[in-house]
Amino acid sequence: MQRLHDQLLAKGHESKFLIGRPGQANPPLVNFIGDVISEYGTIWVSLMSRLGNRFDDLWGIHPWAYRPTLKLPQTELFKWAQLIDLRNLFGDYINLWVLPELSRNKPVVWRLPDMWALTGHCAYPYDCQRWITGCYDCPLLTEEGRKIVEPPPTRWDGTKRVWRAKKDIYSRSRLHVIVTTSWMKSNVEQSILGNAMSINVISNGVDLEVYQPYEKDEVRQELDLPLDRKILLFTAADLKNLRKGYIYAKEAVVGIQRKMQDPPLLITMGNAKGVKNKRSSSFIRHFGFVREKERQAKIFAAADLFLCTTLADAQPQTALESMACGTPLVGFDVGPMADLTGYGKRGLLADEITSESLGELLQKIINQPHMITEMGENCRRKAIRDFDIDAQTNKYIRLYQEILQEKHS
Repeated sequence: MQRLHDQLLAKGHESKFLIGRPGQANPPLVNFIGDVISEYGTIWVSLMSRLGNRFDDLWGIHPWAYRPTLKLPQTELFKWAQLIDLRNLFGDYINLWVLPELSRNKPVVWRLPDMWALTGHCAYPYDCQRWITGCYDCPLLTEEGRKIVEPPPTRWDGTKRVWRAKKDIYSRSRLHVIVTTSWMKSNVEQSILGNAMSINVISNGVDLEVYQPYEKDEVRQELDLPLDRKILLFTAADLKNLRKGYIYAKEAVVGIQRKMQDPPLLITMGNAKGVKNKRSSSFIRHFGFVREKERQAKIFAAADLFLCTTLADAQPQTALESMACGTPLVGFDVGPMADLTGYGKRGLLADEITSESLGELLQKIINQPHMITEMGENCRRKAIRDFDIDAQTNKYIRLYQEILQEKHS
């Protein structure tokens, strides 16, 4: 959302944020929801909210939770806007029952970063298909599933009630949905949001002037990386996030060390606290959490392959950034990964979701420089054609204009 916000301002449009928690950005363009609705927090409403928040923690979304946010349509910020663009609506800061009135008074688009809006709880249902006809007995709220479920699990399984509540809310709302891939669009069409006003595909965008190919030897020297060794990259905000699949990447690299005469080096970006292993220091190097975009791009470009071993995703932003830097993808056949890799044109996918299968694939391609180079060139071409952030912003603007025109007519 920050990328789109900055682009809209640069193109002369007016854009304001309404966020759930205070961040680093400053007013007046960024507004904290607690400040905007503070006048509606009466003692009685606050008491209802606290009780509703507790129910929310125990069973899932509750009509009393974050109750002052039901007054958003009465705020000056809402009155100022021509159109409302929603993002993540889970995270303990908003009441979902505000959607009908929000969308009754102003056009509302909702860009779905994941599948939370379609399910009774989870943002990533993995292989579960119950969200299509009605959630119940959620496998991700069992003892084993709770290790990987996002957002954090409720105390008890309320997915059946939550799924029905969402269905009811959407039936009384006028929503234009935005998704990032055709894979996500297919999911939305099968879901309780399938009758939305419109379902539109607009990919995430990448700044192609920042994320671009670099001369490998130069960036490797700058990053103090070996010039004569194959390098694999894994990145995630937190390497301990099981959904991102770092354990598969690490175990695959560990497994092929003794099988290859010249084994690769695995480098990582992201919080690696708690995952370092002294015994693997010779073939794994952690860069830690990297905020500077230019440095991120150079690390992407320094690698021969990007291990995008996510186990569930709607559209990994890191995959787009890697492709923009000309670094091919290697991962698993989940979500939109087959489309991103172009079925072998821009990367390859392991036959199974196992570290052994991933290791076998790496052994096959790591010493095929011509194949890697060709896939890298295809990656950059794909990024220029489909992921340019300026082009994606223009798609948002055109959609906004079409929706506003429909409203006026």
